[in-house]
Amino acid sequence: MVERIPTRIIPFGGIGEMRSTVFSRTWELRKDGALIAVVHRNVWRRTSEVELNDGRRWLISPDGWGVVALTERDEVLARAERQNWLGRAWDLTGDSFGYELRPRSMTFRKWSIELGGDEVARLDGGVASFNQIGIEADLPVPLEAVMLSWHIIVRAWEASASAAGGG
Repeated sequence: MVERIPTRIIPFGGIGEMRSTVFSRTWELRKDGALIAVVHRNVWRRTSEVELNDGRRWLISPDGWGVVALTERDEVLARAERQNWLGRAWDLTGDSFGYELRPRSMTFRKWSIELGGDEVARLDGGVASFNQIGIEADLPVPLEAVMLSWHIIVRAWEASASAAGGG
């Protein structure tokens, strides 16, 4: 039997921001002015390709109805699973973590990443802009969970978790 080596988790703590220019499908994640990742959204495939500053590449894509997977090559690093029909509750899981993504305000695109019902990070969309999401993590949260959360927030919930190639 081959022993599986756990994937390295990338922690994200403090204050950061996801931003894109108007009508762009390319987003940047910055923290303290430093570029952490560049993300390219593919609208028709409902995927996001993440290029980390260390050279790693992730793919965020539908993995069945109500499920989104974050993969590196062919390995699933994390998943988001919708917990209710309206898309207002998601479980974010990986080999060594489990969080919940919950809305604080659907109107203003304000969400929280929670651990055991306690908020550990906030993602706040712009009031007048759909091209900016502020991220504030009180405790280090896996970057994988942050990127899945961003993917869910910036895309309509049915588009982020519908079957690949499906309606």
